[in-house]
Amino acid sequence: MVHSTLRIGLLAFGALALAGAAAHATSNDSELNCGISTQTERGLLAIEGIVESPTALSGEYRFALKSQGAGGSSNISQGGQFSVAPGAPVSLGKVMVNARASIDVDFTISADGKRIDCSEPMLTHT
Repeated sequence: MVHSTLRIGLLAFGALALAGAAAHATSNDSELNCGISTQTERGLLAIEGIVESPTALSGEYRFALKSQGAGGSSNISQGGQFSVAPGAPVSLGKVMVNARASIDVDFTISADGKRIDCSEPMLTHT
């Protein structure tokens, strides 16, 4: 299981770079885009799992986050079933934490008998 660790130093320095980075998980027959989107909103960091598929896709997801900062720590776990329409990005899990917190994100999806790690940064969709 791969974990992505994002630190506030990187976010302060490279929030735009992270937003522009793309991570692609590839299945055998088609390209599936999935990853973590981050955005600072009013002193909070919004962390969101995004999935986009060129074909209709359904399965299960797990979005887990550990954060630690001056105000304490938290463990958040979200998950369940999902469906994605072709070419339409879908948010699967969203958490807001203090923008200065150190975070560790584990975002995976299971579909078509495959488990895909989507824990890397992804291009933000608007």
